[in-house]
Order: sequence, then structure tokens, then C-alpha cells
Amino acid sequence: MILDSIIRPSDLKQLTLSELVNLCAELRAEIIRITSKNGGHLGSNLGVVELIVAAHYIFDCPTDRFLFDVGHQAYAHKLLTGRRGLMEKLRDVDGASGFPDPLESEYDAFIAGHASNSLSAAIGIAKARDLKHDSYKVLSIIGDGAMSGGMIYEALNNLASTKDFIIILNDNQMSISESVGAMRRYLSKLLMSRGSLTLRKNFRRFLDSMPETFGKFTESLVKRSLLAVKGSNIFEEFGIQYIGPVDGHNIGDLIDVFKNVRDIANYKPALLHVVTKKGKGYTAAENDSMKMHGIDHDKSKRYSDIFGKKIVELARGDERIVCITAAMKNGCGLREFADVFPDRFFDVGIAEEHAVTFAAGLAKEGLKPFVCIYSTFLQRAIDQIYHDVSLQNLPVRFIVDKAGLPGHDGKTHSGIYDIALLQNFRNIHIYSPGSREDMESLLNEMAGDLPYPCVLRFPKAEAFEYKSTNSEIVISGTRVLVISCGDLLRTVLDAIGMVKNMPTPTVWNLKVLKPFDFDLYYDLAQCHEHILVLEEGIFGGFFNIVSEGLVKANKMELLCKMKFYNVNKEPVRPSSRSKQLQRCQLSAHEISKILQKVMLK
Repeated sequence: MILDSIIRPSDLKQLTLSELVNLCAELRAEIIRITSKNGGHLGSNLGVVELIVAAHYIFDCPTDRFLFDVGHQAYAHKLLTGRRGLMEKLRDVDGASGFPDPLESEYDAFIAGHASNSLSAAIGIAKARDLKHDSYKVLSIIGDGAMSGGMIYEALNNLASTKDFIIILNDNQMSISESVGAMRRYLSKLLMSRGSLTLRKNFRRFLDSMPETFGKFTESLVKRSLLAVKGSNIFEEFGIQYIGPVDGHNIGDLIDVFKNVRDIANYKPALLHVVTKKGKGYTAAENDSMKMHGIDHDKSKRYSDIFGKKIVELARGDERIVCITAAMKNGCGLREFADVFPDRFFDVGIAEEHAVTFAAGLAKEGLKPFVCIYSTFLQRAIDQIYHDVSLQNLPVRFIVDKAGLPGHDGKTHSGIYDIALLQNFRNIHIYSPGSREDMESLLNEMAGDLPYPCVLRFPKAEAFEYKSTNSEIVISGTRVLVISCGDLLRTVLDAIGMVKNMPTPTVWNLKVLKPFDFDLYYDLAQCHEHILVLEEGIFGGFFNIVSEGLVKANKMELLCKMKFYNVNKEPVRPSSRSKQLQRCQLSAHEISKILQKVMLK
């Protein structure tokens, strides 16, 4: 295999064009093999193989800086930069992260888990280079979906004077869901130059039929003419030289164009528009690029699936219900809602800030907006939640998916901060279902005529099938009170089953974190010696809600009875959610040991 001989990107420069073509095929096979074993992002990585090989062939990484936006298109880059062994344990503790990480390799210039940040970071790196009188190229490899994020345009507004700066726009017309918005339509218009791709191919056939010297001279002349003679477009209005579109799967063409782009970037920033196919080379991924965006071996019924079914049911009975998402229609379970209620479904692209304020406007006019965003991405809109929703007490409903520990996605996708961030806003209610039944009952409540904003958070996990009474007290016991926040209910019940020959504790299934039921807490606290609180979030979340209330009520003695078990604040290493729970002393085994220790006191 040619791939066996590639230790570092510079090794590519010794290969012939035919060998590079074969290398691309080997990389695709390796990506398919690794993701079939470990899971991970498949379609996006298959689509950029030639692009990444050509970039490494022409440029000199890590001297030249490569920034990915987002990082789920960097597997070929990792395989070419000495991490093939780490890729065997992709997205696990001792393996490669699913995203670029400078702590993992010098070839990763910047961390990349969220979208639309690469241009801002790259401009910073380029300006630092100039101030230090260094000389290297800075490349931002950005997906077309990330172009829907507002941060991109803030960066473009400050890019014009930056030389030796190249944007490679990977245009596959997809993010996780279909790319949307005006920029998507604009890029599609630019693709009317797609005819230039055919012209380029036909012209190459013509040159091949000409004498060698004449052919090379004519090809060079026409290439320069094509780059120079083009109508203006939005990128050129920002002072950026636009080149393209070019075929992202023709390695020979890409190498030729990269050489020209490298020269242009000596004088002004350049953008190369590359057209690719998501899932290229794997029929299943090509035919269903949304489904094959990422491979996940857990096929169980998740909370997001339950939400997707329930919100359609609720919307059938209330035409004021609308749903908003930020490029996560499929990830947040909204595919059916979008099909059934296309006029009441809004995908705003990768623009979480806009999604929240847009929802505030809908709520101001009496609609019932459900904003569906992953916990890690909701962090980008905290100011809008405070300023545009909370200050006006607008009843926006937030559906916060993948809250808690992130599993194999690791630190860039941690959902452990939302409680700590949101509990500070006085009027926001925070819900955390412990079971499927909780989820459905809380959604029924959220669909009502609320006088306040609210948040329903749940993890990336199979929904717990547990039939309980209307009471939040799942088990009535003695001595020890266990307050279980959200999905940890199943873990607590499993742990109790492991504890033998000891009194049964009381279990409080806390579905409503805020406002906290202090009256019930006072009653329970007085008749229990120890209180254990289990929260799949950082210290400072639910703890703050309770401690602030007890301090105000002058009941500090009750706070002293409580012992909190939370997630550590340091970045979460990628692995299964069950392993992450174990490290945080939140697995059933760890909780059973805690219960035994407390019971013996």
C-alpha cells in the first residue's frame, strides 16, 4: 500500500499523479474501515480526500497552517500526518480525537469542533505571522454549511489586507442537514460556472492532442486568463480573489489550481471554490449523505426520537407551535415535523444566535417556538438567551439535545455547562426528564400557554422506559436521600440493586431542576441523615440553585447534609458515555459503592 509509506505529508511530494490517485482510493478504504469499527463522521471525510491530498502535496504543513471548519472533515489529514496508529482507536481515550486538536499533533493548527470560527482564528494567526516577520501560508478549509454562520462574515469584513491567506471552500451542498439560506443559493448560482469544469476537461483533451511544447504554453496562458477574467462576486467585494468552481475529485486539476492559488495569495487573500460530493466513493454514503454523515452503532430509541414524534402530535393540535433549528434537523429529530409542517419549520443554518432571537420575535407575537439545539452549540447564544428572551420573559421553549457527557465526540461537544449557564437567569425554568414518561409529560406542559421561558435538556442516550406514579418520589426509604437529576435515574436504580443487606434509600426523581421544590426538600431533608445529589453537569449548576435558595432561607444546616457528585470541569476525553460516567463516579457501580459507604456511617 502507498499509504504505508506515508509518515508525514512531505512524503506525498515524491509520488506521481497516478500514485496520488491510488493513495486517494486507499485513504477512502481506510476511512470506511475505521468508521465501520469505531463510528465517526463518514460522509464528510470521504468527500474531501482529493482536496486534502492535493493541499498537502502543494503546501508545507505544519509550517503552512491548516485550519479546518468544522473538524469532522479532517480524517484524511490525520492519516497523512503520522496518526494512522491513533486512528485505530478513533474517538476513544487512547486514540485520535474525532476533531483537530493542537494537543494531539503539531499538524493541527487550531481546535475545530464548532463551525464558522476558522476564518477569525486564521486571520489572527496570519496577523501574528506578519508582526513576527515570519513567512508561511494560512489555509482555512471550510465547508459550505459553515458559511451560514454569522461569524464568517465578521471575519470576511476584516480580511482584505491579509496576504498569504487562502480559503478553500468545500462545497458539497450539505452540512449535517441540507445547507440552507441565501448563501447556499448564492453558491448554487456560482455553480452555473460549473460549465467551466466541463470546459476545463474538454480543453485538456484538446491540449493532449497538440504538440507538447505548444500545449503547455497554451494551457498556461489560458489558465492565467481564466483567473483574471471573471465577473465580480460577493467574495471579491470583500477584497478576496475568487477562483472556481473546480472539481474537488480530480487530483490533477486540484494540484494545478492550488499552484495558481498559492501564487495569487502572495498578493491578496484568495478563495478557491471546490465542488465535492459528500460520501464520495461509497455508494451508500453518496445516496444518503445525511444518514451517512456520521456512523453511530447505537441504534436504540433515543430521547430525540421521542421528542420528534411528540412534537408532531402536539403541533397537530396547536397551530401556534413552530420549530427552529440551527442546521440540525435530523440530529434533533425534526425530520418528520419538517415534512408534516413545512411552513412552521425553520432551519436557520449554523446560526444559533439568530435562531434564539428569531424565536424571541415569534414568541413576542404569540406563537410557541421550540428552539432545538445541541447543548454544546447553545453555548454560542447565551447572550441572546439573556438579553432577548429572559429580560422580556418571552416563552421560548428550548429543546437542548445531547446535554451532559458527550461520549465519543469528546471535549469539543461537551454538554455539561448548560445548567450552570442557564440557572443564572431568574425566570427560566429548567427540566430534565428521567424517563420516556417524564419526557412526554414535560413536553405536554411546555406546549401549554406558558408565562416564562423554559429549557428541556436530555442526553444522547436511549430513553429510560420507567412507569412511575405522579409522585417524584420513586422509592421511599430511610436514612439516605438520593436526588437524581434527569437521565441518571436509571443509573441510581441499577446501583440500588447492587447494594445488598442494607436499608433502601429514598430516591427523588428530580424532573424540574428550576424552580426547585424547596417545600418538598425541607420535608425530606429533616427525616434523612445524608443527602446525595447526582448531576450530569459541572459543579455550579444545580448546586447553585439549591445553595442559593437555602442561604436565602437561612437553612445552611440542610446544605451541610448534602454531598454533590458532578462532572469535573476539565475537558472530557473521548470515550463511551458509560466510561465517562464511571470516571465521574456517576456509573451504577460507583454510585453503589458511595451508597454502601454512606449507609455504614
